[in-house]
Amino acid sequence: PVMDKDEAALALRFTLSQPITAAIPPGDANLFRWAMDIAENFQPLTETELEEVKKRSEGLQPIFELAA
Repeated sequence: PVMDKDEAALALRFTLSQPITAAIPPGDANLFRWAMDIAENFQPLTETELEEVKKRSEGLQPIFELAA
């Protein structure tokens, strides 16, 4: 899990900015509260923030692969 509050906000806002039907909240009680605060004040990512997410994720291996 992401333990930095700013990074967690960026990550969840990225997820909520996608065409999704649900986001699974973290199981840890403290992280869950962070997620609820972030979601309650949700603002879609700006282009600058999206570029930041892309930079931070370079070289990372996805947990889930998209089906072809």
